[in-house]
Amino acid sequence: MDAVIVGDLGNEWTFAKLNQAFNILMAQPAAELVALGMTRYWKTGAGLQLDVGPFVTALAYATGREPVVMGKPSADFFALACSKLGLPAEEVIIIGDDAKSDVGGAQAAGIRGVLVKTGKFQASDLETTKPDFVLESFADLPAVFSDWNP
Repeated sequence: MDAVIVGDLGNEWTFAKLNQAFNILMAQPAAELVALGMTRYWKTGAGLQLDVGPFVTALAYATGREPVVMGKPSADFFALACSKLGLPAEEVIIIGDDAKSDVGGAQAAGIRGVLVKTGKFQASDLETTKPDFVLESFADLPAVFSDWNP
């Protein structure tokens, strides 16, 4: 096996599945730990739910492996998106409700990040991430574009 690829399983996550991934990685030292993303949590109708990041972090800690992150918040992920759009990073804005994965990831790639205080936004997010713009809702988005000068 060349890799253990970890994505979100929602309520299907179990200790047995996490331990199975751990055992594969321990038995195969050359296998990569690949994360489809490192988002910490998301919001559902039932409230906040763990996302894939905590499970990848557990595997990384237990195995001593640095995960290869394919999605957010990887700067490479955002750079690839700009490349596919044919636009330089300074002409792109990322809008999201996740300060770390959406905004922080975008900013690490040289893209402006707009944080919307909807969805899973937590006030404590602003203690660790400094968005280029903070919006109360998507209805406030036109103001970003009127003030934006790429």
